[in-house]
Amino acid sequence: MGWRGGWVMSLLVVGVGCGGAIPDGAEDGLVQEPTSEPGVAAEAYCAPIPANTQRVKTILPPSQIGLPRYALGPSSFVNFQGTLHFAVNYEDGRGALWRSTGTDAGTTQVRAFPATAGNFTPFLAHLTPTSTQLFFQATDTATGSELWVSDGTTAGTRLVKDLTPGPQDSTLADLSAVGNTLVFMRERTDPATSSPRFELWKSDGTSAGTQLLRDFGSNVYVSFADTKVGNARLLFVRESGGATLLWRTDGTAGGTFQLKRLDAGPYTYPSEVRSSGTLALFTLDENSTLTELWKSDGTEGGTVRLASFGPTRAVRVLGELGGFAYFTSTSYSTQYMVIYRVPLTGGNPTPVVTLPNDYATKGVALPSIDAVSIAPGGTKLYFAVNIGSEGPAPRDTQLWVTDGTAGGTTLLRRPLSLSDEYGSPLLAVADNLVYFSSDEGGKFGIEPWVSNGTPSGTYRLKNISTQGFDPSSYPREYFLLGTRVYFSAYDDTLAGQLWSATMRTGCVRAKDAH
Repeated sequence: MGWRGGWVMSLLVVGVGCGGAIPDGAEDGLVQEPTSEPGVAAEAYCAPIPANTQRVKTILPPSQIGLPRYALGPSSFVNFQGTLHFAVNYEDGRGALWRSTGTDAGTTQVRAFPATAGNFTPFLAHLTPTSTQLFFQATDTATGSELWVSDGTTAGTRLVKDLTPGPQDSTLADLSAVGNTLVFMRERTDPATSSPRFELWKSDGTSAGTQLLRDFGSNVYVSFADTKVGNARLLFVRESGGATLLWRTDGTAGGTFQLKRLDAGPYTYPSEVRSSGTLALFTLDENSTLTELWKSDGTEGGTVRLASFGPTRAVRVLGELGGFAYFTSTSYSTQYMVIYRVPLTGGNPTPVVTLPNDYATKGVALPSIDAVSIAPGGTKLYFAVNIGSEGPAPRDTQLWVTDGTAGGTTLLRRPLSLSDEYGSPLLAVADNLVYFSSDEGGKFGIEPWVSNGTPSGTYRLKNISTQGFDPSSYPREYFLLGTRVYFSAYDDTLAGQLWSATMRTGCVRAKDAH
């Protein structure tokens, strides 16, 4: 994550801290485990099988790009009033809003949008539902790329407001629902200074009800690393004088205010934010070379620094489990990654387990966290680890699971994707079911995989693509709705299409399911 307006993130981290120092020698390849709180995972879903994994509908024509990993497919999946809605962007620049009930006949186009600049037309994107309306950004010949809204019907899909009058595009980002109100950022160029200017807006779906909440002014930068906690959006703002501030908005003028000053020094960057819905965990990289781990529940008193670290290690946030914040610390010198935890109520960080690195002594091989997923109410945390290299592509990619203990931290599958142009999506729908993608090479390539959280229960879900020189389906954007997990996959139609895997009520052993 970074600041808008061209600011670059610093990734220096780890050492001594507010909550006490991370102990020396914790990254020597040994395993350390604090006292754990044992828990039993909820067996919420049966392991899926190939027969229940099918293409929903052929929507896009064969790709003209010629490379499956670059082919477009359905994207921006959301649940609007119990029905899947998604964006379809075509290679010629056209866009469309679609909906699906999970069947061919029930998968229909809601509204089509023309190409205005050929294949350079901005994508239809940022689908954001409230309880009564679906907001998104789309491009029209007369208005350019602007904010639209839909009630799920063609007749009820319309432009909200032409914020940049005429065919010029508006630069909108961070669309988020707070109750029945949409809040979003608009970036424009200040004509007096030619510098970016950031504005916070709200909308009720009408032109009159689409209003400016806050103009942050010139030489003030708003980070991409925002998040939602409860019924409010948290924003990281850096003033021209260098102070880094946390702002809060609930979509009203009175509910939009500075929550807390996080740091007074210049060049402080929020490098990572993860939210459980009720609590946000984030790190701040400081100009002093320290990195701080923070939590926020959306209140001033509940926005607290948990620990601070020096410059010899990289720190990444994993998430919250059982009253603890989990994060990783990776030594720049030894290239070992350690999982740590710190009580959310305050205290010293303690090591949980050191992850192995087969390449630690073989040149550049710094591990990093690529993706994290925790099921709602889950007691296990799934995460993907990339082992770096001197080139853009990773040396290795691995799927891990942890319940917060050393004994409950397990390598499930390697490699996931070894491409620098495609990373595996990751979705935990329950403690005992996670979706991801993995590369087997040969005739299978990269296909959808699932795991019940054990190595023996980790397997390829389906071989979707067998076409051409690259037999990979490149699954993207796993999304759970009802008893189905939807995703996009490149298949024998030579395009990315809408697929789904249906959950089962009768279970069989994972090794018998494929």
